[in-house]
Amino acid sequence: METFFGTIIGGVIALFGVFVTLKANQRIFEAKLSEERERAKKEREFIAKHKALILALESVTRFVNYYITLPDRDLPKDGTIQHEVAEMSVALNGLHFYCGLETIQCSISMGQILGTSFTKALKAKMPAMFIAENIKVIDQQILGFETANSQLQQEILALLSSNLSSQLPISPRQHLADNLDKIGKLYSEKAILIKEKYKQTEACRDVIREDLKEVYGALRNVLLMARRELGFPINESQYLAILNQATELALDNLKSLFDEIRSEISKRLQEA
Repeated sequence: METFFGTIIGGVIALFGVFVTLKANQRIFEAKLSEERERAKKEREFIAKHKALILALESVTRFVNYYITLPDRDLPKDGTIQHEVAEMSVALNGLHFYCGLETIQCSISMGQILGTSFTKALKAKMPAMFIAENIKVIDQQILGFETANSQLQQEILALLSSNLSSQLPISPRQHLADNLDKIGKLYSEKAILIKEKYKQTEACRDVIREDLKEVYGALRNVLLMARRELGFPINESQYLAILNQATELALDNLKSLFDEIRSEISKRLQEA
């Protein structure tokens, strides 16, 4: 009997040991599973954050390139928002879903700086746009007179070929001469408008150049913001010094290029 009870007790103890071991293993498994899930969650968040920041930086770079060349671009007349502008707005708003408050605040500040600078440039571009429309009207008028002259010349040739000895009526000749005189005056008006359009275009370029330092400053802040957000440490003071030096050099080169182009164009306009 004692042996029987001893066997039962031994079996119960062994079973209890197995149960305890299973429970411990289950807790270890659940802890590891939770840890793996947390790690996977952080990896997904990091990847999403990384993609959002890269997209934002790329879109801002494209916007800045578009902004710099705005004086020489034709703007859509159907109310369509320029792709570079819309793309940047969407990309910056995307940071709100994945980044911290410091990054969101920095992106909002940069968006405001870029938006304000772009609006100022658009206002400065308006006079050149209106002048361009006036030039198109003059081109249409010139085309109309040239078409009329072509028809008059055909009529004159027809009259002459029908009777070589007959006198050419004064009316077609006078009409042709009047049209040529009008065309000459229109070309003179167009030349004046082209010079004024160039002047207004350069005024727009000056507005952009004045704001470029602040625009590049905002871009530098976003680059630092991205490194902080992703946990890529760097000596920020040294990094800013490098970026500032590169920015100053780029602005000086841009100014030198503008001055050289303006000097050459001004010389050609005086010779014309």
